[in-house]
Amino acid sequence: MSTLRHPNIVQFLGVAFFPGSRLPALVMERLLTSLHDLLAPDPPPPSGAVTPLSFFSMALKCSVLHNVACGLAYLHERSSPVIHRDLSARNVLLDSEMVAKIADLGVARIVPRVRAAATMTKGPGALVYMPPEAFAPTRSNTEKSKYDASIDVFSLGVVAIFTIGEVFPCDPLEHNYFDEKRGELLGRTELQRRAEYMRYVNEQLRACGQLRGDHPLIRLIQQCLHNLPAKRPGIREVLRLLEEARAGVRDEGSERNKRELVRALQTQPRNQNLERVLRDLVTENAHLQSRVQAKDTELAAAQQRLRRNEEHLQATERENQTLRQELTRKETELTRNKAELTRKEAEVTRAEETIRREQQQIQEMRQRETELVQAKDREIALLQQQLGEKHSYTCQVSGPGLTSATVNQPTHVLVQLTDSSGRPYSLPLNVTAQLELVSKATHRTLTRWPGQETAMNRVYRLP
Repeated sequence: MSTLRHPNIVQFLGVAFFPGSRLPALVMERLLTSLHDLLAPDPPPPSGAVTPLSFFSMALKCSVLHNVACGLAYLHERSSPVIHRDLSARNVLLDSEMVAKIADLGVARIVPRVRAAATMTKGPGALVYMPPEAFAPTRSNTEKSKYDASIDVFSLGVVAIFTIGEVFPCDPLEHNYFDEKRGELLGRTELQRRAEYMRYVNEQLRACGQLRGDHPLIRLIQQCLHNLPAKRPGIREVLRLLEEARAGVRDEGSERNKRELVRALQTQPRNQNLERVLRDLVTENAHLQSRVQAKDTELAAAQQRLRRNEEHLQATERENQTLRQELTRKETELTRNKAELTRKEAEVTRAEETIRREQQQIQEMRQRETELVQAKDREIALLQQQLGEKHSYTCQVSGPGLTSATVNQPTHVLVQLTDSSGRPYSLPLNVTAQLELVSKATHRTLTRWPGQETAMNRVYRLP
């Protein structure tokens, strides 16, 4: 704001701090009045009274609108364009020379020149001055609308209706603007919605002998109030139409009207302003009192909720204390169980080690036993071999047809024989594995006789 320097922009001088306030106050140049207070004074003047508006000629109206357009052109054509977003008759101030200056750039936005449109919050300014796209719904509450400098051009068209017709335009919210399902504008156009106010514009133009269908002011308002932003004129086209309108208006008595207008504004009874301020203060005070009462009610409810929450918190704290004690007991028990488990595991480990050693000893004993058995078997085999080699002998066997017998590996054997006449007889011989009886003519081999064996003897017979 401090970098804006233009004859039609209210000059920013600095900031000031007042006692008792932590917020700074903006210091701006002091001007005479606002366009809104000039067109619609509050309270309304008595019927038939001479008011400052009586001296507000068509030439002065065109001059004021031209000043506003020049200020907008300065904002829109900067290296970093500025969109005012809240242009209204209240934000157009007039100095003692009836030069209009744009004020209240509190919601203005700087837009990079490379971007076609700015993303901003929906409906930032006064509703009656807002274009249809400012009311178009977005897909979510947090989504922001997109619109460009044409929003200021639309607002200028509404200011022109108010300035030329001297009647405050309608509130657009009483009409439907947007079809959410189809995503397009519906209902009547802006010109249709504000047709009755255009009637006052025509009456004012007729009063000064300027009424005609192609009048620059009529064309200006029609183009500025177009529903589609792309169809609205640029600020340079607006300036051209206003210059054309100024050139076509008779300037007779313009300076005299300006002086009378300024004098009337300066000599306007102060008590009217004071009464208006007092009414505003009373209204604001009542509003603040209602808000205070509402806040007191909210505070009482909040305190009651706080007490309930504190009681609930105390109960929860007691429960938590009980749970902490139980947890401590469980942890102590768990510690004891862990110690017992550790002791049991140590005992199991020792038992497993003992079992492992015993199994190893058993295995060693079995291996030793096997080795001893094998050694004993080898020793017995060796002894048997030695005995067989040492005690082999040949014995004479008496009997018919028998001459001799050969005995190997001797042990006690009872040999049962049969003579030639068929009579059996026995002969003890020391044999184990094989016994051969030799006759004169043939050799016969004795075989084991099943059923005749004893613990110490094996019985053989001649087949």
